[in-house]
Amino acid sequence: MLARVYISLLAAFSVLPLTASATSVASDSNRQLAERWLEQIQQPVIQAVQLGEEAAAWQQQKAQSLSQQQQDLGELYWTEYQLQKQQRYLASLQAEVAQLQQDIATITALKQELEPQLEIWYAMLERQVSSDLPFDFDERKRRLAFLRTAMDSNALPLAERFRRLLDVMTIEVAYGYGLQLTQEVIAVDEQPVQVNLLRLGRLSWFYITPDEQHLGWFDGQSRQWRPLPVDQQGDIKLAMAITANKQVAKIVKLPLGGSK
Repeated sequence: MLARVYISLLAAFSVLPLTASATSVASDSNRQLAERWLEQIQQPVIQAVQLGEEAAAWQQQKAQSLSQQQQDLGELYWTEYQLQKQQRYLASLQAEVAQLQQDIATITALKQELEPQLEIWYAMLERQVSSDLPFDFDERKRRLAFLRTAMDSNALPLAERFRRLLDVMTIEVAYGYGLQLTQEVIAVDEQPVQVNLLRLGRLSWFYITPDEQHLGWFDGQSRQWRPLPVDQQGDIKLAMAITANKQVAKIVKLPLGGSK
């Protein structure tokens, strides 16, 4: 009986370690299984995260690439615009250069024609002064001499010589208008006489003595002063009074052109 109990106890004690060992083995197996399942579960998650990060990186790279392309395209458009602008500017400059060359050619041609023409106009002006009524003769001759010096000066541009010639011509043209009343000493029948002179532009030039007893006119052909007959004197006295503001202006009769 005792032996049987002992054997039972031995059997019981021998079973306990085996049971504990089996429980430990089962626990390790479950842990390993759980770890394998955890790895199997975590692996797709990790892959999904990696794929998401790669996709985000690709999207960012794509966005940066598109932004760079847009920037490059904008710079290309700006460069083309600037190039077209410069081409238009170059074309305008070329047109201006062509116009300047044409102007220079025109100016050169005008200069070749104008320079001898100035001499022709000066000669005509000089003849006009010489053949005209000799009023203000010394002043007009000095003006012509000054103009002649300017015409012969190489230091003066052609345009300046032309301007001075026009100035003198303008003064000479102005002499043909209006009235002029002066007092001078003239030679009548080779005798000096103090007279009042009335000039009607370039039409006629009359004289009258201070006592108003002798009247005459300047004969352009003989270049001399000649008396006027009484029946041809007209209203010379009245014209001189009007010119001197001694009479109210009115229409008068004058022997224009001399005694005719």
